[in-house]
Amino acid sequence: MRGLLNKRLAADPRIKVRQSGFTLVTALFLLIVVSLLSVYLINFRNVQQSTVVFGQQGARAMQAAHAGIEWGIYESVVNGNCAPNTFTASGIALSAFNISVDCSPSTHIEGAVVITTYRLTSTAETGTYGTLDYVYRSMQATVSIQPP
Repeated sequence: MRGLLNKRLAADPRIKVRQSGFTLVTALFLLIVVSLLSVYLINFRNVQQSTVVFGQQGARAMQAAHAGIEWGIYESVVNGNCAPNTFTASGIALSAFNISVDCSPSTHIEGAVVITTYRLTSTAETGTYGTLDYVYRSMQATVSIQPP
């Protein structure tokens, strides 16, 4: 019945039928809001994924620096070799890191006992400085040989 009434009103030139585009405005508004929300969510996901990857690389760099400290302790205390050295760790997770170990010995005399102390600094880095994939960690330790 309503459709028939609208057709009669539209057919009569004396009666002006006023139509509004409220539905079109609402649809365009919703389309824009949904598209902006989807762009925001995609960007948020990418940032979150990058943050996780950078955090994981930082943890690997710290582990590589710790491996350098352990290697330096073994070389200085067990082998008596306190020379600076650079090496690459074996294994998949740490193979990308360049590990540098610096060692500086010092000798102290307490009474008649000579104590040798080693100050070790280990650095691990990967990537190119100034880029997003660059990671650097440093760790220090001081060890001494127990007197007899």
